Amino acid sequence: MTAADTKADVGETKATLSLCMIVKNEEYFLERCLRSVEAYVDEIIVVDTGSTDRTKSIASAFTDHVYDFEWDDDFSHARNFSLEKATGSWILVLDADELIAESDLQSIRATMLDTEQDAFFLIQYNYCDDPLLRDWLPVKEKSRYSGDYPGYRRNPIARLFRNGRGIQYAGVVHEIIDYSLEGLDSATLEIPIHHHMDDNPVKPKKERQLNYLRIMEEELETSPSGRLYVSAAAVCMYYTQDYRKAIQYFEQAVSFDYDVNQSLESMAEAHYRLSEFEQARDIYLRLYRSGFVSFSLCTNLANLLVKSGQLSQAADLLRRALSLKELGDETVARVKQNLQYLEEQLN
Repeated sequence: MTAADTKADVGETKATLSLCMIVKNEEYFLERCLRSVEAYVDEIIVVDTGSTDRTKSIASAFTDHVYDFEWDDDFSHARNFSLEKATGSWILVLDADELIAESDLQSIRATMLDTEQDAFFLIQYNYCDDPLLRDWLPVKEKSRYSGDYPGYRRNPIARLFRNGRGIQYAGVVHEIIDYSLEGLDSATLEIPIHHHMDDNPVKPKKERQLNYLRIMEEELETSPSGRLYVSAAAVCMYYTQDYRKAIQYFEQAVSFDYDVNQSLESMAEAHYRLSEFEQARDIYLRLYRSGFVSFSLCTNLANLLVKSGQLSQAADLLRRALSLKELGDETVARVKQNLQYLEEQLN
């Protein structure tokens, strides 16, 4: 079945698909994204929030529906403006640095014809090269979507939904529609959204994250939430290296009862980075004894136990770490080397 056939079939049954995007200075990615999806959507909505490059002219080559939006430091406002412009019975939301494979776009069109669901979560593949990141998975087979990245992180995200159901975005940064799905039927499709957020040389990752932090901290002054505290804490941890502030933000997230185990583990990591080893060890041990376990917890706690001479317990943790998830070859080799050293010391 060709893209044209798929689109014609859907048109006959009155199930139409609007692509909604918000963009700013995305000339590096935008043409690739729009060209890959244009045959599978009935309408393209592009909302520009202040581009100074060729973004708008690129968008105009694919659609007449290019709109200006005065940026107000709230991603949800821009997203919801784009949804207001959509006339299709279904909406697909993509960013310029994302792609969906043609076969998966065909599956989306087919799903629209035969479902009672109101919304679907797709699986965002955030490609990255750090195997020590939480939930990192190795790429099993290289493709044009994975590029040269050795791995990725999976992030279920609601991006396909019916128009006219009152579905709206919320959140000034890392905006989601989840809150408006209450009372509606939703499900997950194992369809990847290939996300190449770190490829654009004119939009460095650190610069983007620092801008997000500025917006989040302004929002936290008036509308604090656990989700926002976690997001702000992560930027403080990995981009500004303000570990003390990261701890404060993770503590606030815990007080909101938000993602408690992960927030505590991240708090322990911040103490570790501050060389506050006793505090880090205590949090890791409390989590581990409660039944919570992760690769990073096992390896970090193992290192801390080695410092206090508890080699047997450290070796047990490294064995547990190796059993938890798929790992890149280099990571497996490094953990096995450390484990071998401990076993030699114990013997």
